[in-house]
Amino acid sequence: MCCFNSEKTLISLIELNGNTVSVVTLPVSPAFASVQLNFSTSVSVVESVFTGQVQTQVWPGADMWSGTATYAPLTQKQFNPIKAALMQMQGMSNAFQIGDPLGATPAGTVQGTPVVDGSIAVVAGGITLYARGFTPSQINLLLPGDYLQVGYRLHTVLDAVISDSNGKAAINIWPSLREVPQDGEAIVTTNPVGLFRLAKNQGTWSSDFTKLTHVSFPFQEFR
Repeated sequence: MCCFNSEKTLISLIELNGNTVSVVTLPVSPAFASVQLNFSTSVSVVESVFTGQVQTQVWPGADMWSGTATYAPLTQKQFNPIKAALMQMQGMSNAFQIGDPLGATPAGTVQGTPVVDGSIAVVAGGITLYARGFTPSQINLLLPGDYLQVGYRLHTVLDAVISDSNGKAAINIWPSLREVPQDGEAIVTTNPVGLFRLAKNQGTWSSDFTKLTHVSFPFQEFR
């Protein structure tokens, strides 16, 4: 579902966990000069003061993307629609989608049309995605470090993906599943993106004697 607001910036309305989320579309051009992606996992660490032995506990579902997007210096004409889109974010309220510019195509050789295999029950917070629809009995369909998208979420593949004789595969992913994927839901491997929000309610840009504008913004996963 889409609509144009009074600023003529395209906004999509999506349903996520029973809530309606507004997704702002950033201008396609100019592209980002750089995108820094961060990954973090919440781990509780206890170290013995006597032996130095360390015990750790990973908190399920507390893994998360964040990053910073930066534009090359912009003319006023280039910057205006970007400025409007960033203001349409309404601080940390609304969402937008972005991916790794160097991860648009996988290193693996995807064969078939992979979709979610709902015959195996999973829960939100799971770290394995079950798929069907691959060409049967193939190796290296996806390789470690490749990206995939399920729903509105961006995941990294952790192990080489191998299909069985029925075209099914278990894919180990990071971060964990945010929502329970639906049977038959598409697994996107080309131009995958995730769902993010601004990391701060305040935005900043600067202009100088060159009449060019410099802007970057931190973002975090939409949770």
